[in-house]
Amino acid sequence: MIQIIALLYASNNGINGLREFESKAIPILREHQGELLSASFNENKAENEPDEIHVIHFPNIESFKAYKNDPRVIELSSLKEQMISKMEVYVTNRFHQYL
Repeated sequence: MIQIIALLYASNNGINGLREFESKAIPILREHQGELLSASFNENKAENEPDEIHVIHFPNIESFKAYKNDPRVIELSSLKEQMISKMEVYVTNRFHQYL
């Protein structure tokens, strides 16, 4: 399993624009066995903080790559550019549980 942390910064369209893009991308993500575990945000965020933070799981890196290379996701790239001004993505594949 891999875990993806995505820090999303909305464009001038704000959080509604971000959600418009997500509403189209998340069903495709699910088709590739991806699971959006959480989408969180801070109502009182500082200007330099992300508008939304996603935690996503895929069973393996191949599923994630298949999602990223899906023609429907590629078609959404212009909408993504309109709605998301910046995105930072971190992929991890090793997990540690603190007791």
